[in-house]
Parts: sequence; C-alpha cells; structure tokens
Amino acid sequence: MPPKHQDSTNLKIASSTSLTEEWQPSQSQLENQINSAIEDIRMSLQALQSDIGASDRYLLGLLDVVADDYRAQLPSGKS
Repeated sequence: MPPKHQDSTNLKIASSTSLTEEWQPSQSQLENQINSAIEDIRMSLQALQSDIGASDRYLLGLLDVVADDYRAQLPSGKS
C-alpha cells in the first residue's frame, strides 16, 4: 500500500508562472484543494492496485511517469 498522507505544507511543487520565485499555496488551498487532490490520487491508486494486483513498486513507477511530465517542463537546473 502506498505511504500515508504527507503533510502538504512541506510539498515543493514547481510552477511555470515565475522563473524567479517559487509559487506557494495559501493555507486554504493546502487544507482544501491540495489535500483533496492528494487523497483523490491515493484512493485512485489504491483502487487500481486492488483491481489489478499491482505492487507498490509498480504504482511508484506510475507516479514517476506523471511526475516526469512536470519535470520536463522545468527549466534546466531546476528541481
């Protein structure tokens, strides 16, 4: 089973809106939309895992595929 929810206040998610300043969510966004999105992703992966019998390692690979889409958008040298 994937790891449990991580405190979203520690998430570092890059935004393409500014190359000089990293976007930071508001407390309301963290508590509402962001936590909701994290839980939706987690529940989707758990349902998929249950349906097809996938390993945690396989699910991690799926998350890497999605993350790679966003990594590809970062300017060189940014992580």
